[in-house]
Amino acid sequence: MEFGVGFLGYNTWMKILAIETSCDDTAAAVLENNMVLSNVISSQIDLHSQWGGVVPDIAKRAHQERIMPVIAEALRKGLNLKSKGKKIEEIIGEGMKNIDVIAVTLGPGLAIALSVGVNKSKELAIKYKKKLVAVNHIEGHLLSNWVKNSKEKPFRKIEFPALTLTASGGHTKIILMQDIGKYEVVGETLDDAAGEALDKASKLLGLGYPGGPVIERLAKAGDVNFMELPRPMEHAKNLDYSFSGLKTSFYYRIKDWPKSEVNKNLENLAASFQNAVFESLLIKFRKAVEIYRPKTLLASGGVMANLELRKRLRKLAKDNKLKIFMPFRKDLNTDNAMMIGVAGYYKALRGEFVKNIEELDRDPRAMI
Repeated sequence: MEFGVGFLGYNTWMKILAIETSCDDTAAAVLENNMVLSNVISSQIDLHSQWGGVVPDIAKRAHQERIMPVIAEALRKGLNLKSKGKKIEEIIGEGMKNIDVIAVTLGPGLAIALSVGVNKSKELAIKYKKKLVAVNHIEGHLLSNWVKNSKEKPFRKIEFPALTLTASGGHTKIILMQDIGKYEVVGETLDDAAGEALDKASKLLGLGYPGGPVIERLAKAGDVNFMELPRPMEHAKNLDYSFSGLKTSFYYRIKDWPKSEVNKNLENLAASFQNAVFESLLIKFRKAVEIYRPKTLLASGGVMANLELRKRLRKLAKDNKLKIFMPFRKDLNTDNAMMIGVAGYYKALRGEFVKNIEELDRDPRAMI
């Protein structure tokens, strides 16, 4: 296989196997540079929904059971391998011949879940003598807007500095990007993440896990003004968030309601809580736009799958005469290996390979 060599002296045309196990999705993808050739995700929602949230031990066991089949399927699809009659190990062995770089999520995330992906990537890198890059999960979300399909679309001209809002079940951050690889966190949650708050509200309403999609569906027919809820830290001078107080306020407002009353008002309650979360997100993001005057706005993370939030973000961008970019496909918002592959691609271009593969360890509190 031949490669173009960039001015840094590193390969600039490469096939990447990306692995993501930071929480409850076992994911693998194959990319050629930042173009997705395959994307495989094995969700664990069915395992965790009965518990109302992710159970770390269950997540780890599921990752261990699923990671090899998921990797094999990603390689089979991405490299058009013939798999009939072949064992998983054979498919992986054949596929790895065509892989140049392995990218894996190092953190942040659930420690024992991260270990599964990190250990498997180390095993493959050593066995097949491949270069390995360790990717920050948050950087993966940031670079989800650079993902392209196999036809090199969509083409996006993203100008810097860019201001990005990343909101998911585990993270809520406002990050200023001067370039790919140059980030400054200018605001973040001090407690619960936005997605976590939505999940907890869903649990309080008896709607199950994950809560975001259920809240979104009900909120469409509800009255956002049905219940007055706080916008925590709305008047604070910094750009940080807090969602635990909002959740607590919601709990005390409905804790003495009969179940029948809650059920009768599910749509209104969902709409009121979702609106409070989204207004809180936008109050600080709008303030950040005023302070940093970016050339581009970006949004990423699982909460960005919500159509109402996307609509409000587009309005914010329009009001400020800015372009906003959000992941072009829904599964790029939630945890996935495609974004890890793209982040890994840019790290490989910079020559940021793991020097001692055997010593690489998970970093559940990794900072961007």
